[in-house]
Amino acid sequence: MKKYRLENWDWYQLLEEADIQEVSLEKGPVINTWFREIKDNRNNYLHIDTSIEEQETLSGSLIYHREINEKEDYEIFHFYLSNDTLITFDYKDNSLHIDRNNLFKEIKRAQNPIEGFMVILGKIMTEILYHIDSYEQQLDELIWDVKQKNSIKTLDKVYQSRHELLIWKNVMIPFLEIRYSLEEAFGNEITKGKEYARISKRIERGLTLVEEYQKELNNLVDFEEVVSQHRGNEIMKTLTVFTTLCTPIMAWGALWGMNFKIMPELEWKFGYVISLAIIIVSTIIVFFYLKSRGWMGDLLKARKKNSFFR
Repeated sequence: MKKYRLENWDWYQLLEEADIQEVSLEKGPVINTWFREIKDNRNNYLHIDTSIEEQETLSGSLIYHREINEKEDYEIFHFYLSNDTLITFDYKDNSLHIDRNNLFKEIKRAQNPIEGFMVILGKIMTEILYHIDSYEQQLDELIWDVKQKNSIKTLDKVYQSRHELLIWKNVMIPFLEIRYSLEEAFGNEITKGKEYARISKRIERGLTLVEEYQKELNNLVDFEEVVSQHRGNEIMKTLTVFTTLCTPIMAWGALWGMNFKIMPELEWKFGYVISLAIIIVSTIIVFFYLKSRGWMGDLLKARKKNSFFR
């Protein structure tokens, strides 16, 4: 256990269950009660207690890191927050982008445990924003892949990116809930602190980025759906046109095949020539009829200028 005595408050950083007893001796049995509620919890959780004025508390659990490809691979820590105490249990600062010394310096500047807790949340959000910055490059490449080398693989990448973005959003939404819960538990006075305002903006920035990237991905999905639908229509059009153009040869062949008296090869000297000519002329007539109706060529090209459908 690490205990930091700051200006007007204490921060207990607990890593083992045995540390709970030591803290409860200093802060009372309420700590044991809190730990019993959260020790087996593996999901985001919040509890606000405002039953005693000036002794409000906020406690819970927060998933602060999650792997993209594994559902059960995530990190969670538990916290207890009052007007003079911050307790974190199982919080591991594994960030590659955050200087632990700077983290402690910022926490020392905090005027109360609420601001200290917001500093920790802010550092976690900073790490998430690093991941989102790398995601921006991935999304940019995906946008150009859709234009230059679109395929099923590209569509799969779009949905993989969409899933990744949903995971980041799922991680960040509880931060917003905690921010609102802090105001609910401790009042509007806490919003006047510099650290609280700074971290609140960082949370909003992260969520705004995710929302905007989500819109871009939705546009890509819509684009892919339109392309797929158009190509499906092209396939159906091709099959329909091919079947229609083959109708004369099938119809004349069936007619002559059922008529045993008048067949090209029996009594007509130029029977096959005449029959082929009839089939070709019939096919050409069908072709030009389809073309006059605009059913040949590009489906999206209108026959009339300044018209979408005619």
